[in-house]
Amino acid sequence: MCSLPWTLDRLLLVTMSVWTLVGQIVVFFIMQHPKNNEGLSRIQFQTFPESRRLEMKEAARRMFYTGYDNYMKYAFPKDELDPLHCIGRGPDVEDPSNININDILGNYSLTLVDSLDMLAILGNSSEFRRAVQLVVDRVSFDVNSTVQVFEVNIRYG
Repeated sequence: MCSLPWTLDRLLLVTMSVWTLVGQIVVFFIMQHPKNNEGLSRIQFQTFPESRRLEMKEAARRMFYTGYDNYMKYAFPKDELDPLHCIGRGPDVEDPSNININDILGNYSLTLVDSLDMLAILGNSSEFRRAVQLVVDRVSFDVNSTVQVFEVNIRYG
C-alpha cells in the first residue's frame, strides 16, 4: 500500500512556505545588485525565524522523499504514480484519444527524470548517481509519442 500521509492542507502549507522562502532568497540576491537597490530597498517582507525555516526545509525534504520513494517502489519505470491505486501510470497506448493522460505522459519515466534536480539539491549524491544510471540504462527519449510542449516544459524547463 502506498504511504502518502500528506493532506492537501499540509501540502499547500509546505508548498507556500517553500515558495515564500524562495521568493525571499531571490529578492535578497536582486537587492545585492547595486543598480537594483533603490527600488527594492522599499520592499517589505516577513522572514521565517530560523527554527521555522529549518522545520519547513525538513518538511519539504520528507515530502519529496515520500513521493519519490513511493514512485520508485510502485511506479517506476512508468511516468508517474497513481496515488489512489498505488500503480504506475504512463500513456494510454490503447486509446490515443485519451488526452487527459496522453497529453501529459510521454513514456520516458517522467517522474524519475523530473526528480534528478531535487536529488542534487538535497545533496543525495548516491541516489542521484543511481537515478542517473537508471535513466541511462532504461530511459529512451526515442519514442513515438506526442506530448504537449507546455506540459513537458513546466516539468523540465
